Amino acid sequence: MDDASPPPRGRVLAFAYDGSLNGDWVAHYAVRFARNTPARTLRLVHVHAGSPEAHLGERIARIAEECKVLGVVLETELVRNPGGDVAASLLELVPLGTTLIAGIRPRPRNRAFLAGSLSARLFDAGRFPVIAVRVNHPGVLGQPGRVLLPIAAHPRAAANALPVLRLLGDDLHDVHVLFVREVSPVRSRILSRDRTESLLAQGRTLAASVEEALRAGLAPHRLGLDSGVVVSDDTQREILLSAGKHRSRLICLGASRRTLPRRLRHGGLIEAVLRDAPSDVAVYRSVD
Repeated sequence: MDDASPPPRGRVLAFAYDGSLNGDWVAHYAVRFARNTPARTLRLVHVHAGSPEAHLGERIARIAEECKVLGVVLETELVRNPGGDVAASLLELVPLGTTLIAGIRPRPRNRAFLAGSLSARLFDAGRFPVIAVRVNHPGVLGQPGRVLLPIAAHPRAAANALPVLRLLGDDLHDVHVLFVREVSPVRSRILSRDRTESLLAQGRTLAASVEEALRAGLAPHRLGLDSGVVVSDDTQREILLSAGKHRSRLICLGASRRTLPRRLRHGGLIEAVLRDAPSDVAVYRSVD
């Protein structure tokens, strides 16, 4: 559930803004992310098929005001693409090395939040790091405070998560790392106590190393950081239970090119979490 690389120092964050109310909600994250980069600059890109929407200027003005309050420079680029292929335009316009912030459908289309969407196409292209955000609670205003970080059994789990956590800056107060040792439903019914304890022990070792790497990678920022390990046949359920237990306001899910297709399909992990999450969700991946 991980894979991201940090934006190069000094580079500008880009924000794919669709001019919608949902886009306004995602903008809070984009602006606050930009505040925590050395450049403190956000490049807002809006692609439209014909004339810009009637109230687009007012919406962008509100984003600009938030940028001004937080000391972020807003660069705006309105791009006309009669063909309507927004993803193709963004892939052409956004420079390599830029991290792009995008939104996730507020309501599923054909029962999918992310699969088949603009953000999914940007993920699949693998041209630059992408962070796609689904806002369930607009009142969070991009300041989640408490974050749930599910990780996979990967030695780079912490390194992959650090870029997103760093972008949260002072808006990050507590992180709970969750490692689910997933077993099949059949195996879960016959798993011995000794084998369960062995899986938990292995998981605690990995989780402890991730905690240590996160503390070092986020220093000198001080925050609450702990971890939990469970053996389960249902990773989605454990993520949602943990988010509720820890009152997480943001779940950060990573996906590599290898895992993304199955996690985005109907019934896949990411789609399932997006459907039932009690909090905002950020899905991230880097170039492989």
